[in-house]
Amino acid sequence: MTLRRPCPKGQCRQCWSHAYDRDIHRRLKPGEDCQPCISHMGGKCPPDQIQQ
Repeated sequence: MTLRRPCPKGQCRQCWSHAYDRDIHRRLKPGEDCQPCISHMGGKCPPDQIQQ
């Protein structure tokens, strides 16, 4: 997956890609929540996802 904007150090790669790649959420129905986004809400990003 090529990100449209590179993920800066200290940021979660998944959260960054979901914020800046519109194609990821395109498959969701109106009003449907993205489960990977919900699991990361509130700073619950796993340490292995943080860009070094």
